[in-house]
Amino acid sequence: MRVAQDRRPNFGLDQHGSDVPPSDVASPAAGLPVATLLVVAALAAAVIGQGGYYRTGQRVLAVLLVAAAILALRSGSPSAARLRPIVGIGAALAAWSVVSSALAGDVAAALSTVLILAGAFIVVLTCVALDDEQRDQLAVAVVGLGVLVALSGWAGVAWHRAPWALTDQGLWRAATTITYANAAAGFLAVVALLSLARSTRSPSSVLASGANCVLLTGLGATLSRGGALSFVVGALVLARLVGVSVLLRAAAAPAIGAVVALAGVWPSIPESAPAQPGVAGVALVLGLVVSVGGARLGHRPLLALAVAVAVAGTLVLAAVVASGPGKDATRKVAEVRFSVTSSDRAEETRAALQVAARQPLTGVGPGRADLSWERSDGAVLAARYAHNEYLQILAELGVVGLGLLLALFAMVARIVRRCRPSDSLRPVWGGAVAGLVALCVHGLFDFGWHLPAIALTGALLVGIVTSSERKEQQ
Repeated sequence: MRVAQDRRPNFGLDQHGSDVPPSDVASPAAGLPVATLLVVAALAAAVIGQGGYYRTGQRVLAVLLVAAAILALRSGSPSAARLRPIVGIGAALAAWSVVSSALAGDVAAALSTVLILAGAFIVVLTCVALDDEQRDQLAVAVVGLGVLVALSGWAGVAWHRAPWALTDQGLWRAATTITYANAAAGFLAVVALLSLARSTRSPSSVLASGANCVLLTGLGATLSRGGALSFVVGALVLARLVGVSVLLRAAAAPAIGAVVALAGVWPSIPESAPAQPGVAGVALVLGLVVSVGGARLGHRPLLALAVAVAVAGTLVLAAVVASGPGKDATRKVAEVRFSVTSSDRAEETRAALQVAARQPLTGVGPGRADLSWERSDGAVLAARYAHNEYLQILAELGVVGLGLLLALFAMVARIVRRCRPSDSLRPVWGGAVAGLVALCVHGLFDFGWHLPAIALTGALLVGIVTSSERKEQQ
């Protein structure tokens, strides 16, 4: 008996201290060109509108991005010249997707790939001429958007409200406004890295510390293994760029605060348990107090603060986890999410490799990869995506397509290495680089690049690291 199962996702007051730079509390939109504001609006529309995955949301994105492109081209910035290598390889990848589609007999199937690449280029084009202050303001806007997304996922789990949270294997997972937990984790990991990097410049900032706490809480509530790993790898890169001690000073209190906040939402995670928004709300407030309090005390009593906060957070966490729902949540999460293996993911990988072997050079065409396998009981399962973007592209566009993608990444890396940021922008630059690394890692575990919200976020990070005011190394 053959049973087909489609495994596609169900998308359903300035309180800073005197040591805080003025740019840390500037209005996110102040001073940004209209074209860049349109890009920010497009990113917001994509993130709020289920990642921009569906056609209705994509129409809104298209209008905003075309308007941004027209304004950016009219400005005629000479800085855009440095994008030519990226544009060249990106155009080659778009052209190859058309060729692969034509060989498969469906040229229209390449449209989504072409449009995502075009949209990404528009985003980079609108950022390349921004000065340091404008790039910092752009980073503030992205962090602010990320905080809203994280809060939506937290609220979804705390109240059991779909689609901001969705059930998966008996667990409520934060899906946020993107309505897909793994993609939400990829987005929040990137934004958290950008926010943490920016806060290294002023670790005592109340707003920055609170934002970091909320972002880490939202990331944890997704229960995404790929999101967690991509964040850890990105954090290691960020520590290398800004310094381990500098990063720890900015991240310690928000991280502990996030643990406290997650402890409050933990009893609401099992699908069989009732929602406990009151407990979650109290824990979130407590977590923010811990995060902000730690940031305001600075590094003078840092050791005493770390010990006191760690004890308080541990006591709260232990009390919640020791309760009935907390114990059930811990058991369920350990069974489902603490494993590094997944039978479905393994089968999807094998299916993708089998598809790639049939047409190794050209691939089977965009959107035409038939990933199916038979279970031991005779049931046949099917997946649209391999949960690995590199394998997905290999299957759909062949060795040529994957080679062009890797060449595009290599060219971006080359430009990043040749750019020397000014001292004022170095933390933001480091956060953008770490975010790009996290996106590359996350691509090994999910298909987030197929969502315009994730693709546009990556393009925005590329724009941040290509400032017109940086001096290239000789």
